[in-house]
Amino acid sequence: MRSEAMKDADLFKFDYYKCLRSDYAKNECSICIDICPENAMVFDRSRLTLDADACTSCAACVGGCPTEALVSETFDPNRFVLEFCSQEKKSLSCKENLPCLGALSVEHLAAMALRKDSEVFCDLSFCGDCQVNREGAVLKSIESTIDEANAFLEVCGLHKRVQSIREHSENKPDSGRRNLFKKLASVAREVNEDVSMSELKRPEEEREPLKRILLKNSIKISIQKLKPLGSFEKPFSFAVGKKIEETTCTNCQECAMFCPTGALSILRDNTGIVFQVGKCIACSICNDVCKPGSITDTAAFDIMDFAFDRMELLVKHTLEICIECKVAFPYRGGDKICDRCKDFKENFSDIFTMAKDM
Repeated sequence: MRSEAMKDADLFKFDYYKCLRSDYAKNECSICIDICPENAMVFDRSRLTLDADACTSCAACVGGCPTEALVSETFDPNRFVLEFCSQEKKSLSCKENLPCLGALSVEHLAAMALRKDSEVFCDLSFCGDCQVNREGAVLKSIESTIDEANAFLEVCGLHKRVQSIREHSENKPDSGRRNLFKKLASVAREVNEDVSMSELKRPEEEREPLKRILLKNSIKISIQKLKPLGSFEKPFSFAVGKKIEETTCTNCQECAMFCPTGALSILRDNTGIVFQVGKCIACSICNDVCKPGSITDTAAFDIMDFAFDRMELLVKHTLEICIECKVAFPYRGGDKICDRCKDFKENFSDIFTMAKDM
């Protein structure tokens, strides 16, 4: 069953089970669709799938996928970060050490800036004429990623920034699918097998992306040179704070059940919900499944809460047994009857009128 969910295209794979669109049908994530120059990510019978014939394995979409459902067989961005940080190299370039800058996410760039003693430079001089950058979509995405990584470094209190190199080079980007494959294979062979991957090993029950673990570890490693701004209100695309309105929350717990990364979890006694912003990927599935609209986003969260997976209690209820259905419900005073039974009695009680009373 698992192998059936993996769609292959030469040097590229799409894991259907990790995709947000397959995890929750109403999710509107379209990052890979919007950036793909070949329109290789398509909907087939209401399911997002990979068109293996159209895909050129350029890896431009890899960095943007929030759940790492898109995988290049020749380029592992998480491993690349560890490799890059162990070297003296400062520049990231599609002509030197990676297939496309689009393969790196905000988390990857921020992690490298946190770990490296020197600044990190992204060579964008080849992007303008690149065949992958049709209609400028890939370059726009890369620039947005760099800007957001720098915004995150700012709230971490790190003065270093990810710099962009925009000077045009006389060398032209490689063209053609065959040359692209050769370049990808070359990058894969250059990976240093001595790089420790212990940071990227996680318990099987953990569901958060490896790039998130890498970023949090980078913050912990760099903690001595950081001067975090504390709680801040700068919105990010890859993580948001959460709040739950207690007066409208029904304790259905669906927000935690549908959370793809375990950022929301249920208290052991089933009386409430706790949240870990470090595991949140801002997918908004919890917001969508909440029928009364009790859970909402907040831009404010603490960088140390993010890095150390500190738990925040969002809501805690006092439970009582409903006198009608005998099911536990959040009790807020008055008659011990749940909202569902109360609504039913108010709107449908006439159905049970006895014939003698009519």
